Amino acid sequence: MRTLSEWLLPAWARSCHPLLHYELSHFQARDERRQFAALSLLLGGAAIGALAALSPDERLNLTSLVWQSLYLPALILQLFTMIMALTLGAAAVGGDRRRKTWDALRATEFGAGLALRARWAGIVYRLRAPIAVMLLARLILVAGMLYDLTAFGGLYAQMLGAEARPRLPDWRADLLLIALAMTVNLALPVLQIAAVAAFGILLSVAVRERFYALVILTLVIALQLALTAAGAFTIVQALGSGAPSTTDLPYALVLGYSVFGDWGLLLAQLGSLGEIWHRASYGSTISLALMLWVFGLGLAADGMMLLAGRLSESRG
Repeated sequence: MRTLSEWLLPAWARSCHPLLHYELSHFQARDERRQFAALSLLLGGAAIGALAALSPDERLNLTSLVWQSLYLPALILQLFTMIMALTLGAAAVGGDRRRKTWDALRATEFGAGLALRARWAGIVYRLRAPIAVMLLARLILVAGMLYDLTAFGGLYAQMLGAEARPRLPDWRADLLLIALAMTVNLALPVLQIAAVAAFGILLSVAVRERFYALVILTLVIALQLALTAAGAFTIVQALGSGAPSTTDLPYALVLGYSVFGDWGLLLAQLGSLGEIWHRASYGSTISLALMLWVFGLGLAADGMMLLAGRLSESRG
């Protein structure tokens, strides 16, 4: 009988595949459960610290409290994981080139392409502890959203839809868009990490000079940090308690920050989600746009791996 991994994963992404098994054999000594526990404790400690830093007037309801305390620690963990994925991807080929083993691997049929895909999967395997902690934090927030849906006798979703601009025509559409926001919150970080790792691998193949690769790597990381910081500052200013409720929130700002900044954490609490629906014209469709981005991101990651395989076969 076929296992779940055989149904869901291609052959090169299964841990039993020879190339992937070779990639993972270098890291078998690492205790992933210990790493997961340590990261979970760090995330929990940071969340408690953020909770203690909240002013009394910010202490609203339970789910809002959890979201506000988890937001910054989860965002920092995401940035750290992204940098690790990009760095590991950018180092995917350099070691083999220095050891003079890359040309021998390229000489085999589909050798370079399969090796690069195995290393791509290997990066995700190696980062599975921080990815699991990221997903755990988001599952907690999703559970909070489900809990909030029972508020006001189960009418909370209808209230959010009534405040949306434009008003949603049916309460079932409210629930569908909320469910879509929950799905995006779980899928988006995994796809983002996979795409960042694929970009790093493409960079390692396309740029042979280590200095230029390091410069590009540094610029990409700096750009990501700058976009995240600028987007967070702008969003906080727009949604701050001192901002008038009639102030419009640009659709492109929320969508861009959710894509490149916090990977949808802004939509991981019903109060924040409802504020976006109310303050941004057609803000209720942002989760739909993010789902389209998720599909596009998967295609882009696969396309980058195909291009990296072609370049490695033609240029080395």
